[in-house]
Amino acid sequence: MNKKHTYVECQHCKWQLQNFPDKDWFEQPCERCKNTRQVPNPQEILCNLCGECMCPPPGTMNEQIPHGLYQASVTGGYDSYHLLDMTTYTFNFCEKCLRQLFIQCKIKPNVYNSFKPPDEDPWKEDQKYYEYRVWKDTGGHHQAYLNKKCNAVKGCPNDAVYTRLHNEDFDENCCCEEHKETRAYGNSSLVPFISNNLKSFL
Repeated sequence: MNKKHTYVECQHCKWQLQNFPDKDWFEQPCERCKNTRQVPNPQEILCNLCGECMCPPPGTMNEQIPHGLYQASVTGGYDSYHLLDMTTYTFNFCEKCLRQLFIQCKIKPNVYNSFKPPDEDPWKEDQKYYEYRVWKDTGGHHQAYLNKKCNAVKGCPNDAVYTRLHNEDFDENCCCEEHKETRAYGNSSLVPFISNNLKSFL
């Protein structure tokens, strides 16, 4: 991006100053602003492909941190054709655009998740989880619950058999017999399905 940024107060420094007033800033400089106390206005950090802001919405924890491929660069070489020799291109791609690029790839990117053992097809599992997240956030999860269907997996046609009890509270996570292993974990357990029209009586 050639446009010069305006700057705003570094929220990371602000939090550090409030909570650790005796911090040695020389030994532990702020990684975000290098102790200048100012960072580029996150609303001006835009994706080259879609033109949208790359930072989370204002008021969220990481609102000043670009998410995606930020200030990436590539330089054309002597035998380059599509990128010109000795020419450097700097660009930003947001996470949403990266996902769309990955989907278009004939050879999918390698996927590694440090929190879980490798799957047989890591990209396929990753995309499946992503599609479930989008389905959930756009109302599919809630609608399946209202329809008394399993919502542990996107589009599962089975009737809900169980409701999740999490920290002594019922939520809308429900499942069929086939997918019950995806719902019982941590501080949760499964109880017979409770539909939305019964929750108010519990």
